[in-house]
Amino acid sequence: MISRGYVAVLTEPHSDASIHIIVQSWLDRFEKVEQVCPGIQAGNSTITLTSVDELLKSDHLQFRILQGDDFVWAYLTRGRRVIETTGLPNEKIALCLDILLELPGITEIVDQADDRRLDELERDGLM
Repeated sequence: MISRGYVAVLTEPHSDASIHIIVQSWLDRFEKVEQVCPGIQAGNSTITLTSVDELLKSDHLQFRILQGDDFVWAYLTRGRRVIETTGLPNEKIALCLDILLELPGITEIVDQADDRRLDELERDGLM
Protein backbone atom coordinates (compact mmCIF):
# COMPACT_ATOMS: atom_id res chain seq x y z
CA MET A 1 0.00 0.00 0.00
CA ILE A 2 1.34 3.44 -0.93
CA SER A 3 1.71 6.00 1.85
CA ARG A 4 1.14 9.72 1.75
CA GLY A 5 3.13 12.25 3.70
CA TYR A 6 4.05 15.87 4.21
CA VAL A 7 6.77 17.95 5.79
CA ALA A 8 5.74 21.16 7.55
CA VAL A 9 8.36 23.87 7.99
CA LEU A 10 7.91 26.11 11.02
CA THR A 11 9.22 29.59 11.79
CA GLU A 12 10.90 28.51 15.06
CA PRO A 13 12.61 25.34 16.27
CA HIS A 14 10.58 23.02 18.49
CA SER A 15 10.72 23.78 22.20
CA ASP A 16 8.76 22.42 25.16
CA ALA A 17 6.24 25.24 24.71
CA SER A 18 5.75 24.73 20.96
CA ILE A 19 5.48 20.95 21.37
CA HIS A 20 2.77 21.46 24.00
CA ILE A 21 0.86 23.75 21.62
CA ILE A 22 1.07 21.18 18.79
CA VAL A 23 -0.03 18.25 20.94
CA GLN A 24 -2.85 20.28 22.53
CA SER A 25 -4.12 21.12 19.03
CA TRP A 26 -4.19 17.43 18.17
CA LEU A 27 -5.90 16.52 21.45
CA ASP A 28 -8.57 19.16 20.77
CA ARG A 29 -9.22 18.15 17.15
CA PHE A 30 -8.76 14.39 16.89
CA GLU A 31 -10.17 11.31 18.62
CA LYS A 32 -6.94 9.91 20.01
CA VAL A 33 -3.28 10.91 20.31
CA GLU A 34 -0.63 8.38 21.22
CA GLN A 35 3.07 8.95 21.85
CA VAL A 36 5.62 6.30 20.98
CA CYS A 37 7.59 5.56 24.14
CA PRO A 38 11.15 6.83 23.70
CA GLY A 39 14.16 4.55 23.90
CA ILE A 40 15.14 1.32 22.22
CA GLN A 41 14.02 -0.76 25.19
CA ALA A 42 10.43 0.49 24.72
CA GLY A 43 10.13 -1.09 21.27
CA ASN A 44 7.08 0.26 19.46
CA SER A 45 4.89 0.67 22.54
CA THR A 46 2.74 3.77 22.83
CA ILE A 47 0.87 5.61 25.55
CA THR A 48 -2.43 7.35 24.98
CA LEU A 49 -2.22 11.02 25.84
CA THR A 50 -5.17 12.81 27.42
CA SER A 51 -3.19 15.90 28.40
CA VAL A 52 0.05 17.61 27.38
CA ASP A 53 1.21 17.04 30.95
CA GLU A 54 1.55 13.33 30.09
CA LEU A 55 4.15 13.90 27.35
CA LEU A 56 7.24 11.74 27.74
CA LYS A 57 10.47 13.74 27.49
CA SER A 58 12.63 13.00 24.47
CA ASP A 59 14.53 14.89 21.80
CA HIS A 60 12.96 12.77 19.04
CA LEU A 61 9.18 12.53 19.39
CA GLN A 62 6.85 10.23 17.49
CA PHE A 63 3.06 10.33 17.64
CA ARG A 64 0.16 8.39 16.19
CA ILE A 65 -2.97 10.48 15.70
CA LEU A 66 -6.24 8.61 15.13
CA GLN A 67 -9.53 9.77 13.66
CA GLY A 68 -12.12 7.07 13.03
CA ASP A 69 -10.51 4.22 11.10
CA ASP A 70 -7.71 6.47 9.85
CA PHE A 71 -4.38 7.21 11.53
CA VAL A 72 -1.21 9.13 10.81
CA TRP A 73 2.33 9.11 12.18
CA ALA A 74 3.98 12.42 13.07
CA TYR A 75 7.68 12.92 13.78
CA LEU A 76 9.44 15.94 15.22
CA THR A 77 12.78 16.67 16.84
CA ARG A 78 13.36 19.20 19.60
CA GLY A 79 15.48 22.07 18.23
CA ARG A 80 14.46 21.42 14.59
CA ARG A 81 11.89 23.33 12.52
CA VAL A 82 9.98 20.54 10.77
CA ILE A 83 7.19 18.06 11.42
CA GLU A 84 7.10 15.01 9.17
CA THR A 85 3.90 13.03 8.70
CA THR A 86 3.02 9.79 6.99
CA GLY A 87 -0.28 8.01 6.58
CA LEU A 88 -2.55 6.32 4.13
CA PRO A 89 -3.88 8.16 1.08
CA ASN A 90 -7.50 9.25 1.35
CA GLU A 91 -10.09 10.43 -1.16
CA LYS A 92 -10.89 13.40 1.08
CA ILE A 93 -8.23 15.52 2.70
CA ALA A 94 -5.54 13.17 3.96
CA LEU A 95 -5.24 13.03 7.75
CA CYS A 96 -1.46 13.41 7.34
CA LEU A 97 -2.16 16.89 5.94
CA ASP A 98 -5.13 17.69 8.19
CA ILE A 99 -3.08 17.40 11.39
CA LEU A 100 -0.80 20.19 10.11
CA LEU A 101 -3.38 22.67 8.83
CA GLU A 102 -4.30 24.53 12.02
CA LEU A 103 -0.89 24.55 13.69
CA PRO A 104 0.62 27.99 14.37
CA GLY A 105 3.94 29.05 12.88
CA ILE A 106 3.90 26.91 9.74
CA THR A 107 5.52 28.68 6.81
CA GLU A 108 5.34 25.87 4.25
CA ILE A 109 3.92 22.38 3.78
CA VAL A 110 5.81 20.17 1.32
CA ASP A 111 4.40 17.00 -0.24
CA GLN A 112 6.64 13.95 0.24
CA ALA A 113 6.71 13.56 -3.55
CA ASP A 114 8.48 16.93 -4.00
CA ASP A 115 12.02 15.53 -3.97
CA ARG A 116 13.55 18.78 -5.20
CA ARG A 117 12.17 20.83 -2.29
CA LEU A 118 12.89 18.10 0.27
CA ASP A 119 16.51 18.00 -0.94
CA GLU A 120 16.71 21.78 -0.47
CA LEU A 121 15.35 21.49 3.09
CA GLU A 122 17.88 18.77 3.87
CA ARG A 123 20.72 20.79 2.34
CA ASP A 124 19.65 23.78 4.49
CA GLY A 125 19.85 21.58 7.60
CA LEU A 126 16.14 21.66 8.37
CA MET A 127 15.66 17.90 8.06
